[in-house]
Amino acid sequence: MTQVVMHAIGTAIVALLTLTFWNSSVLAGDRVALVIGNSKYTHTSSLANPENDAISMTSTLREAGFTVTKLLNADQGTMKKELLKFGRRLREDNVDAGLFYYAGHGVQLHGENYLVPVNAQILDEDEIDLEAINVNNFLKVMNSSNADINIIILDACRNNPFVGSSRSTSRGLASVDAPKGTFIAYATAPGSVALDGVGQNSPYTKALTAAISSGGGRTIESIFKTARSEVLAVTGEKQVPWETSSITGDFYFHSDQGQPAQKSSSTAFVPTEDAIASKYALAERLDSSAAWRAFLNDYQDVPNNFYVVLAIDALSRLEEPVKQAARHLPMPDIRMRECYTRRFGNIESDLCVSSVLGMQSGNTYSGDNLADGNMNTAWVEGDSGDGLGEVLRFSFERPTTINEILIANGYNKSKSTYLKNGRVRSFNVRTSTGFEGDIQVVDSGRFQVLNIPYLGDVNWITLTLTGVHRGTRYRDTAISELRLQ
Repeated sequence: MTQVVMHAIGTAIVALLTLTFWNSSVLAGDRVALVIGNSKYTHTSSLANPENDAISMTSTLREAGFTVTKLLNADQGTMKKELLKFGRRLREDNVDAGLFYYAGHGVQLHGENYLVPVNAQILDEDEIDLEAINVNNFLKVMNSSNADINIIILDACRNNPFVGSSRSTSRGLASVDAPKGTFIAYATAPGSVALDGVGQNSPYTKALTAAISSGGGRTIESIFKTARSEVLAVTGEKQVPWETSSITGDFYFHSDQGQPAQKSSSTAFVPTEDAIASKYALAERLDSSAAWRAFLNDYQDVPNNFYVVLAIDALSRLEEPVKQAARHLPMPDIRMRECYTRRFGNIESDLCVSSVLGMQSGNTYSGDNLADGNMNTAWVEGDSGDGLGEVLRFSFERPTTINEILIANGYNKSKSTYLKNGRVRSFNVRTSTGFEGDIQVVDSGRFQVLNIPYLGDVNWITLTLTGVHRGTRYRDTAISELRLQ
């Protein structure tokens, strides 16, 4: 069975480390990295956070001693060129560690993972091998390197904007085997979808960069464990990072207090006040739950220390808004034309629409057409203009988790009908949890996933029409189908 999965970074991260056992001395050779963040896609939905994720990871890796080449919004030619240069650099004799990081859309096909350049146009799953970049091909290049350690991080399991291009779909990245001497980490369990994030970074990249920066003297296993705990906390345990490992040596992103990385000793370590103050300053600069937890984990043996007490208070204040987010705003008072109770995809909802085009030639254009599974029907707004400001409001009997919203844009009765009527260009999205954001919609009648972040459990969602692709004949704006998942 063919499987195609799109993952937007926004968030799986797969960290594949070909890691040979070495002694406890610090690495003497170079650490090199290639970092790519793709947000602004031409032919599919853009992602909010990969650019920011790449910038954050670049800064984090440079602090860890890596020489970094950073690419933002790279097309296929640029990605292939830089991957080739990076592979050749890894074959040089003076490289001890190589790291590749990618954030953006990704595809799973026949159990293999692909990276999607910003100019890729994938209309069918058979085109993926030509439009995207096969991760396995690049793994072969890295496996031939002379570096002691090779690391690949893929933050590419966020959503599936190309749903309509595949004959069968599944969720999440394909599982990658961990051969001898490797460490594999996913932002979420294989087969699950990670989150792009409400803030400037995906939940996993934010947690991972904070854990790396504050994790001096801690092994890579400890770093990823800290990141996993943070992701579980901020997503309400809806996203569970996953690791498999067969490494036999220890790898440290940072040695402790600037000293060479050493294996653990039975001798008790007594931190100095200056050392605690230095790490407190770093955690304060990062100001994330992961950073404060890492700080408190390092100094749990001195609970009465002045900086430890301050850190406990900072962590409590930082996490307080998470508790408040569970409070729901009242439903907006908007005058609605019609309401319906239907199953939109696999979720039952009350849908109210602010306007409906009247019956014409025996055809009806009511909002329940969005749930009938028929591309030959559509909801068409009834505004005298383009429909700007018209609203779709979904409400639920109880707080409901919405992971994805899929739409088939336009009136898909025929190609001619699609072009004659208007299509959605953009929505303003609001929810009962207080989220509000503007999202772009691709001008395509195929199913596409709206690029919304993780919303949590919501009582209602509104989609307000803020932009349209004008039809060649009619000013009415239409949507054929809408599904909630």
